[in-house]
Amino acid sequence: MHWQSPVNKPENGRRERFSSPLTVLGIFCSFLAVLALLFPEQGLLGILEQGDDPATNRYREALLRVRPDDTELRLKVASSLQNSERPHQAFETLSLLPSRLTPDQHRTAVELRYRTLLGMLKKAKPGSSEWERIKPQVAAAARALAGPSPPAWRLNAFAADARNAGDLEAWQEYSRKAESLQIAETRPSAPVDPVAQAIASGNYRTAAALCFEGMRRAGSISQRRELFMAGVRTLQAANLPLEALNAGERHLNGLARDRETLIFLTRVGLAANQPERAQNIIRKALGMEADKPEAGSS
Repeated sequence: MHWQSPVNKPENGRRERFSSPLTVLGIFCSFLAVLALLFPEQGLLGILEQGDDPATNRYREALLRVRPDDTELRLKVASSLQNSERPHQAFETLSLLPSRLTPDQHRTAVELRYRTLLGMLKKAKPGSSEWERIKPQVAAAARALAGPSPPAWRLNAFAADARNAGDLEAWQEYSRKAESLQIAETRPSAPVDPVAQAIASGNYRTAAALCFEGMRRAGSISQRRELFMAGVRTLQAANLPLEALNAGERHLNGLARDRETLIFLTRVGLAANQPERAQNIIRKALGMEADKPEAGSS
């Protein structure tokens, strides 16, 4: 007689099914919530610190519901929401931040507020009531982010953001301010400015020549020395060590007995792999005090 245990008997081909991914996700989020309640001091967020995938972001959002006063977690969740193109939810998350923040948290919050408002403006239809409502908020957030004296690169970034969001008026305003600032920054205000412009254009020999030419108009030894060293260093910066040494020896006008200049030129000679010429230059520097004893001994 053949006996078969009901435990081993298959049920007409029916398969055992696993839980759906949504169910698994819900169980995991609940597990995190329980851990956060039981061990708040353990820094549960540490296990979620790595990665920025959708599942991890949902875990953080679930954890934030349990720990709403965790400022770092709230900033991280807002950033994840913004990165996943959910600016409205990110803005709502930021609106619940506490009033007292550390300097780093404040900078992060200001940056995120600007980004979320800009994202909301991009999603709104240009000219719509929502677009008109968000537009001044974006401008205010930009002012808070830039500070009282924003650099030209920041203004150009704002201009690009405004253009992408369809705010052509703000784009023109930011572009105009950035251009004016760049002109003001490059406007010549001292005799050295042409030298800087020549270097920026890659004309190192021209820049050096301008320095040596300026030595004639120098009103003091220190000014002459400064221009001399600037000219020689400009040629060195152009990877012309031997030309720098030759120019230095050629333009020693009024500095042939200046100890500081000669010591500087000695180093230039050594850098140009001209030890004998460097030795002659340093002898001149030492000879300023050694000439008299040598003359007396002859």
